Amino acid sequence: MIKIDFEVQNEKYGVYRDALHLPDDHTFSEAEIESMKQERYDNWVNVIENPPVVEEVTPVVEDSPEDYVEINGVKYKKVAE
Repeated sequence: MIKIDFEVQNEKYGVYRDALHLPDDHTFSEAEIESMKQERYDNWVNVIENPPVVEEVTPVVEDSPEDYVEINGVKYKKVAE
């Protein structure tokens, strides 16, 4: 296994450091390896500039004790008439 460490300085976001792990017998050219590095860097910048949208979650409201009636140790939920 060959590990190729690399880093790219970004004026706005700082230093991006990563590594490619390739098999010993890989057949990638230098241009293809540089393209892989650039793609990983571009993906990093894209995540920073376009963070995933987090949907708001509506909290579950627990029923209050007044919503139940207990008979012989068993709780039953009250329903509207």
